[in-house]
Amino acid sequence: MFSTLVAKFTSAFLEVRWSWPRKFSALNPYAFLLNDPTASELDTAELGRLSAELHAHLFGVTDDETAKVTVLLFEGEEAAMAKFAELSDGKLEQAMVDPAAAPEGGRLSRIATDGTRLPVPPPGGSGPAEAEDDARSPRSPAPFRDREPNVEGLQGIYYAARQIFVGDVISSTPGDSRTRYSLVDGEEHLPPDPATFDADCVIAAMAFLAETQADTPLYLPVSFSTLLRPSRRAAYAEILSILPHSERRRLSAAVYDVPRAPSFQALKQLREVLDEHFSAIDLRTRDPAFEIEQLNPEAVTSVTLVLPQAEPERRLIVLRRFISKIDAYKRRRIWPGLTNVRRQRELDLALEAHLPFITGPAVCRLQARPMGGRSWPVDQLPVPSPSEALERASA
Repeated sequence: MFSTLVAKFTSAFLEVRWSWPRKFSALNPYAFLLNDPTASELDTAELGRLSAELHAHLFGVTDDETAKVTVLLFEGEEAAMAKFAELSDGKLEQAMVDPAAAPEGGRLSRIATDGTRLPVPPPGGSGPAEAEDDARSPRSPAPFRDREPNVEGLQGIYYAARQIFVGDVISSTPGDSRTRYSLVDGEEHLPPDPATFDADCVIAAMAFLAETQADTPLYLPVSFSTLLRPSRRAAYAEILSILPHSERRRLSAAVYDVPRAPSFQALKQLREVLDEHFSAIDLRTRDPAFEIEQLNPEAVTSVTLVLPQAEPERRLIVLRRFISKIDAYKRRRIWPGLTNVRRQRELDLALEAHLPFITGPAVCRLQARPMGGRSWPVDQLPVPSPSEALERASA
């Protein structure tokens, strides 16, 4: 079971990080062969980053060098590389200690997390000196430690009727991004590459599922337009396949950028991919006139309005228009929700209209742990971020 999960997770990880026209193939559940037909040699800096990031996702951050994901680089003639790919686990382990066990016509190296090419120690122990020489080479790339990992977090979904958080929306932002990515904080925080963002959030969800035992759902971003492209649907199915079926009840899909009137066929295709992995589906739209009347009863679990980037009065007008259709949502037995709530007036209007589910900067800032299941007085919103809470405590 563990080997199957590792294989699925690593395949999904490489599907995103080692994208076409580069290729990868599984040698066994724990070993993958990477190649890049467009490059004369592989970028060792990128390989180092891949190994460190994959290790962090699979095993957590640790200083134990013996536990690190290992990246081996075999360079040489095509025939030798083909023989290397066919080595058994035992032969591969032997080659890592004794390079004479590797196929002739090539050179075997280990890639450190900073991208340094470290020769496999040959008999006689001369490897460390060679490794030191190689580390001093001017071709050595910048250390991995100078590159920030993704910032992963959650923002709570507030159920106003009971003043409790009933779920969390996951986000994942590259460490070098100038803008934090989020489905909760409005249009300017949407990711430029939805497919990569969605895949990163699946990987983040795996960690949160392992770290917490809460029964409240985690909402994973799913791009409506990207998922419906035939060329991308298979990739989405592959990345979602790493989610444990046993955790389906704890997982929900937050489908964003949904148009005013999604077709019956589009919703059918959406559900064909998502129903296997998620217990609930939320459609997120920027259009307050979303045609809820065209949906079948219980076609989805909820529809959430994303307030626009606009002047405060314009945002209130959009919110009132959405509220005017609440009865239609009730008839369809589909919950209405609201996100990107930024101001107290917006929050007050949503509470007066009895909108059940509310998210946004005025409700909950980015958290390191799920908020789901926690009671929180409405007059004490928003929930501050951990850094904000620390600043208040020390003030």
